[in-house]
Amino acid sequence: MILLAVISVVIATLSPFWGLIFIIAFSGKYQKNRNLFYYVYFGLLILLFLLRIIDVISFMNLLIGVGLTSALYLWSLQRTINFINAIISVFFLNISFAVLRMFIFGKQYAEIIAEEIVTYKEFLNQSFQNNTEQLTLLLDFTDTFQRIFTKYYVGIWVFTIVLAIYIGTIFLSKKGSLNWVHRKIRMPFYLIYILIAALAGFLLPSTHTFGINALIMIAPLFLIQGISILDFYWGDFFKRSKILLFLLIVSMVFNYFILILVALIGLTDIWFNFRKIDMEEIDGSNFN
Repeated sequence: MILLAVISVVIATLSPFWGLIFIIAFSGKYQKNRNLFYYVYFGLLILLFLLRIIDVISFMNLLIGVGLTSALYLWSLQRTINFINAIISVFFLNISFAVLRMFIFGKQYAEIIAEEIVTYKEFLNQSFQNNTEQLTLLLDFTDTFQRIFTKYYVGIWVFTIVLAIYIGTIFLSKKGSLNWVHRKIRMPFYLIYILIAALAGFLLPSTHTFGINALIMIAPLFLIQGISILDFYWGDFFKRSKILLFLLIVSMVFNYFILILVALIGLTDIWFNFRKIDMEEIDGSNFN
């Protein structure tokens, strides 16, 4: 129990994304002693912050983005027995956190990114000094990455948190700690209104950045539903062919066009309900 909390802090410090996956995936092991787990987790975070091992931004990321997010998700999951309610709750929590963090630490966050980029560029100059063409290409890519991450880190944060929760839940269900009807996941219709607002913001020059951030935020929810549809129609086939399943996962990871296509399938399903699921029959629940 205590060891799991310590490992969670270490992993989350290195990467909040992987730390959150770890906490959710292994939550079945500390379910009966969840309070003790979080006492240790939050206590270690405070200690690391007081010892100045982590800065205030990292502390808030680990406190709210990983600790509070996982606690709220697991509590909601246990209370409502509904994956949709649980993931929507942490979705809105992290939107609030990401926006608040932008207003409070936005300038400092941009400076940290700039410092990291400068260090990385120095590494590139040393490593590719004999290959000018490749060096120029990598430096241009680095500049593009900096612009994207600085302008859209609010949306990117929410995207990664929702994705981490989803992946962690998949691992949790594989361990037998959760009876999850993955192929019946269906997001609420009101997400369409959020999408419309995001598209309106994207089209207006004065709110273009806001619109893109909002689209990035909401994309993983449609992506999850799209994956659920693939599971509904072809899940049994891919279970029999592990190689094709592996190739599908790899193609989705490295080809964002496929990710967009799957997300569009999930979005369209909200309108047309391809699976023809009777929501009264499953009583709004995604679990047995």
